[in-house]
Amino acid sequence: MKALFGSIKIQADERGRIRIPSSFREYFGDSALYCTVINGAKCLTIFGQEVMDNLYAQMGGQTEIGETENYCRMRDFLESIRVINEDKQRRFTITQDEDDIIFEVERNMVFVGMFNKLELWKKSDYDEYKANRKQTTGGVMTNAEGKALTW
Repeated sequence: MKALFGSIKIQADERGRIRIPSSFREYFGDSALYCTVINGAKCLTIFGQEVMDNLYAQMGGQTEIGETENYCRMRDFLESIRVINEDKQRRFTITQDEDDIIFEVERNMVFVGMFNKLELWKKSDYDEYKANRKQTTGGVMTNAEGKALTW
């Protein structure tokens, strides 16, 4: 199974442009890229068309118009997504306006591979997250049930 994993520290340029490291970018091939901030998260989640198609299917492939609960959920989700438009050097900025800032880029950033998506963190937020996790878990890697992972 092909998967994204590991972390890579990067620096945004003076204009806030970011380049996805080539080892991560290769995973997506020529797929369109999307991003969103998941409620409560301090990172930007980046994903390709395959994940977008999967999310659409999970929403029931909803296409009817009307104020049903499923339609409202679809609106809530879709309005939070941005398309990532890379330039010829494969750099991008996060398109947003003053009233709708979804994520702020700093000079020092960290990409984290999460199987089929990437997370983009401010390095200071990621360092804080890691310190909190180490304190919470005692440095032990666990599964969803809290059981220690074995090799």
